[in-house]
Amino acid sequence: MQIDEVRRHEGRFAMEGTALAERLQEKVAGVCLIAGALLLAPATQFEYSGGLFWAGVFGLVSHILFVPGLLGIARLLRQPSPRLSVVAGLLVAAGCVGGASFQVAMLHEWAALMAGTPESMMAAIMEVTEGRVFPVLVIFGIQFPIALLTLSVGLFRTSTAPTWVAALLGIAVILWPIGHIGSIQLVQHLAEVILLVPLVWLGLRFLRGVPQVVAVPAST
Repeated sequence: MQIDEVRRHEGRFAMEGTALAERLQEKVAGVCLIAGALLLAPATQFEYSGGLFWAGVFGLVSHILFVPGLLGIARLLRQPSPRLSVVAGLLVAAGCVGGASFQVAMLHEWAALMAGTPESMMAAIMEVTEGRVFPVLVIFGIQFPIALLTLSVGLFRTSTAPTWVAALLGIAVILWPIGHIGSIQLVQHLAEVILLVPLVWLGLRFLRGVPQVVAVPAST
């Protein structure tokens, strides 16, 4: 009897520990989603105003914050769509690493300028970078909007979030590569503003507490 009682207590403590860990993960995801989304606009503004250092710093921190934040959204899909949740998590990890690498490239460019690198050498470095480095980074960086698109589709299919949240996320995903690949500041800011709304909504939802979504089979 005592052994059974000990096992029951151990099981209860394990469940409470798991619930606490999941709640903390939700809070971290909520804070990271909101903070990461808010840092996107100033990063873009600094990039086009010549502040490469702060553009790189804000952009790097934003993509770091998006890792736990977007993985939190992927966890929402874990029960209603486990396969989609796993795929989205992989895309989030690869996309955030790729996006962060672009921000680090800005920091290196700023450092070279501050070191007084001659213009001819800077031009040669940028030529090599654009020809050999950026294509590699694009392969991983493009997975960031693909990850957002996957999350948008997942939220819509599982009704885990309101339709307008998934729709805004999808619209932002369409504008994101157009603005970044075409280097169009207005489009980048528009994508960031549209993306801010669903991410802040989801972040606040995480902070308030997210009810677990359980798929219920249709009655026969």
